[in-house]
Amino acid sequence: MVADIFISYKRENRDQAERFARYFGEKGFSVWWDDDINAREAFDKIIEREIEAATSVVVLWSPLSVVSEWVRNEAHYGHDRGKLVPVMIERCDVPLAFRLTQTVDLCGWQGDAENRQWRKLLTWIADLKAGAGATPGKAQSNPFRAALGQFATGEPIVDGTLVNAATPAGTLFRDDAAAPVMRILPAGDFLLGGSPADPERMSVETPQKRISLGRPFAMSVYPVLQGEYARFGPAPPQAAAEKSAKSGWLSKRKEAEPAPAALRPECAANKISYGDAVAFARELSKAVSAQYRLPSEAEWEYACRAGSSARYHWGDEIDSSRALYRFEGAAHSGPGAPGRFAPNSFGLYDMHGNVREWTEDLWHETHDLVPLDGRPAIDGYSAMRVTRGGGWSDPASMLRSSARGRATETIRADVIGFRIVRVL
Repeated sequence: MVADIFISYKRENRDQAERFARYFGEKGFSVWWDDDINAREAFDKIIEREIEAATSVVVLWSPLSVVSEWVRNEAHYGHDRGKLVPVMIERCDVPLAFRLTQTVDLCGWQGDAENRQWRKLLTWIADLKAGAGATPGKAQSNPFRAALGQFATGEPIVDGTLVNAATPAGTLFRDDAAAPVMRILPAGDFLLGGSPADPERMSVETPQKRISLGRPFAMSVYPVLQGEYARFGPAPPQAAAEKSAKSGWLSKRKEAEPAPAALRPECAANKISYGDAVAFARELSKAVSAQYRLPSEAEWEYACRAGSSARYHWGDEIDSSRALYRFEGAAHSGPGAPGRFAPNSFGLYDMHGNVREWTEDLWHETHDLVPLDGRPAIDGYSAMRVTRGGGWSDPASMLRSSARGRATETIRADVIGFRIVRVL
């Protein structure tokens, strides 16, 4: 029989492995662990067969298992096949190769069925099992995941503790009642940069590059809102500007940093410096024990396009029914509340217009230094970071999917906000 779960552990942690095997069985999962291999069987062949067949590889990390070559090899095997589920059962330093993967923390767990980390573990295993037997195009339910509320569209928003790299793309979640609503985006490939057929393409949007994002990730459905920023962001400047600076995308005009304005909780946060945005992600990460950060430029364009190769995610033309931007007769005086315009195919709103959005990438004059795996381009030196999306005071050309902006890291410009990514 093919097992749902392969348990990898160090022999000295046998009692804990046996306990987990029993609890998994009580929840309806089939389990394989090496308690019944007899001496006549080829140990390595049995291990290889069972770990290949299982839908999840649960590795029990402890001070002894992290130095075990055998356990590490099994962890690598599971990781390379997208079915590793790391569980810390005793405090230890997880091997470096696995630190970018979520680890379920069950140190000191005594079997409490409502423990959120235990539920996280069960949800992850169930997602992997459902994915292994999924019918294409048919969503799979998970009995261990419950909704915390509903989005404006009526979609359920689930507890962020209970999402992982195997959770279906499109799932909405949040990690705190005051935190941004996030949506899981699928792994995929796309062509970064401006198309030669785009009459407004600029040299800074070249060369086009095929980018492969090998893992799913989550992005905030809206740009971060003022109410959310007030909860997790650094304190605003106490007075108006200390100095003048460039306001952004290829602009020679200088603006003084604007003074703080009255809070509009439902509107996109603006007057945010790059450092402010990074600090927000850092503080949110600490508050909810998850890994938040700014998107790379490649991740941002991938999320914006949502499978489209057109100038905008909906097509090649734009009008006032599509986005908040500057056009003849417009009288905008600042950012608006996101969600007024239709979302893209990934279910993200205001990827075009409203506020420009910071990315992690240093400004370079071309895409030459952008890594092919979607990581940010941070080699070399630049005093500026890339912004994307265009804002309420920008012309339509700056809202194009491939259009690139730039701004000094310290500027708090009226038109700049940000969006965040959560690692799964």
